[in-house]
Amino acid sequence: MTSHLAPVISVKGTPFECGFQHGSQAKEIILKNINRYFELWGVLWGGKRPEILELCRGFIPVIGKYDADIMEEMEGIARGAGAMLEEIVALNARYELLWAPGATGSLETACTSLCALPSVTENAHTIMGQNWDYKLRLAGSSIVLEMEQKNKPNLIMVAEAGIVGQRGMNSAGIGLCVNALISSQDKFEAKTPFLVVMRGVLNADSFAGAIKAALSTKTSVSGNLLIGHRDGETIDLEVSPIDVGYVPAEDGILTHTNNFLALANRGDLIDVAKTILPDTLFRYSRARRLLAEEKGQITVASFQRVLKDHFSYPDSICRHINAKDPEPNQLYTHFSTIMDLHERVLYVADGPPCQNEYRKIASKILWKE
Repeated sequence: MTSHLAPVISVKGTPFECGFQHGSQAKEIILKNINRYFELWGVLWGGKRPEILELCRGFIPVIGKYDADIMEEMEGIARGAGAMLEEIVALNARYELLWAPGATGSLETACTSLCALPSVTENAHTIMGQNWDYKLRLAGSSIVLEMEQKNKPNLIMVAEAGIVGQRGMNSAGIGLCVNALISSQDKFEAKTPFLVVMRGVLNADSFAGAIKAALSTKTSVSGNLLIGHRDGETIDLEVSPIDVGYVPAEDGILTHTNNFLALANRGDLIDVAKTILPDTLFRYSRARRLLAEEKGQITVASFQRVLKDHFSYPDSICRHINAKDPEPNQLYTHFSTIMDLHERVLYVADGPPCQNEYRKIASKILWKE
């Protein structure tokens, strides 16, 4: 599988300034992402550009209410990239647009996330990691974004260009991994986009603040947030339109994939994703078991071993293209990321980690206290 080395982009300043620098430096990738997503929505549910832009206008006041700075940052991204604001909003509401009027909804990503606390790691550090499995046609869509913010923690994240929040960590010790979930309650509404909620978590200056960022708003779709802190705490939040469930670590280890755990077996919420991706059920337990084999001696190398696992290939933790799937739904591991929250270091494999070396990114901005 060909990999695409995500460029490291550094921005600083006010929300608009950070957005403008992001948009300017990643302009080519952002515009390509806009075109590819609009094309994808056309393939998946017949979405037309004018219709999509009109739907996205409804998100603008909602995002502004959740966090005016995030909305201002999106305005900066649009200005810097020479794009319409609604196009940038569309990228950040791409998850919700799978449920737009006329769409049937689909699982667009499959991920495996894991966290090990100081009680089980060799160096007594909190370590987190995940494989991000995504669509083949969106290869080369991402950047590594370093952001020095005013009045908020600095952060680094691996994110699609033009998007304000995905997996990463901040200078306050917060780390975030994310997984897709689908429930029978998911539908299209102009509520806070799940990707924006991710950024809310990464903007938090405390563990409680990170949890509050997810609980203080309503979403129209489901998704999973695995949150860690370098002082030795972690929690998993299963977000749905009707409730937020939580999963604590067990014996110092926490893993999550694409099926509900805390919100399972409810009469008012059916777990749809596990029928689309049945491998989620064994990836969850297998990742935990493989990591636990090195309990007390878990290192970054232990995470790499788990994230390279090929059991039930190609629908494995390290995912590869399954030729039996229709092209719009073909998934493979775009990125494998590992974070040592104590060392404040990010390790990134650009593509399936079995075929691509992890590069170490040590960002000085994360040492801001």
